[in-house]
Amino acid sequence: MLAEQGGSKIIDALHELNVQDVVSIPKVGPFDFSITNAVIYMWVSAAVVFAFFYIAARRMRKEPDGLQTIAEILLNFATGHLTGQIGEKGKKYYYLILTIFSYIFVTNLIGLIPKPEVLKPYTPTANINVTFSMAIVVFLVVQFQGFRRHGVGGYLKSWLTPPGVPKAMARPLNGIFFPVHLMGEFFKPLSLSVRLFANTIAGHMIILVMLGLLLQYANAIIAPTALFVIIMTGFEIFIAFIQAYIFSLLSVVYIESAIYAGH
Repeated sequence: MLAEQGGSKIIDALHELNVQDVVSIPKVGPFDFSITNAVIYMWVSAAVVFAFFYIAARRMRKEPDGLQTIAEILLNFATGHLTGQIGEKGKKYYYLILTIFSYIFVTNLIGLIPKPEVLKPYTPTANINVTFSMAIVVFLVVQFQGFRRHGVGGYLKSWLTPPGVPKAMARPLNGIFFPVHLMGEFFKPLSLSVRLFANTIAGHMIILVMLGLLLQYANAIIAPTALFVIIMTGFEIFIAFIQAYIFSLLSVVYIESAIYAGH
């Protein structure tokens, strides 16, 4: 019985990983337009990112305050460290990368904030549909840049053997290079989305399971479990930054590879 009760507490804690309807809307064929807690927290994260940069931009001063300082640090981080190697040709995507980084980081942080059950807590980046949608945006930008800058023939040619390979070897090797590169292009958004989704959900599951144990066996293991939860939460904040950074950096690498394809 005790084991069953302990399991129930853990299951209750893991309930935060469930998508729940907030406003139910009838389906149109296979499409469900209901507003879920995942959608709500995506809106909240987008509103926080927009409000932060909007307020910082409106309060620009020669002597920056704390908010402007953080905004400038993020901007310099995005235009310098994240996208510095992309060059002038990719300058228009500086702010896309900054938005992606900020949005993922804020979404992850909001998911770590303890919330009452009435708010139906959820972390959108723990949903493969959300991470895959962001990865698809990057994929479309990459393909748009490749075909726009090099034309259909030029971009597809960059998927073949590199220049300098003897023709006798290039022709049979093209039969390997092209399908491998084609598969790689389609696996890029998949790898981006799965990496972010898997790391987010794994960290949240560990924290929620330990919270479930803490609630069930509070008298016996409250000190070590509480300490572990605190340590894991701090670690998850670090992971939230790292995952936003990796997703953004790989997005830059993919866009850069399309811009300079064949070079």
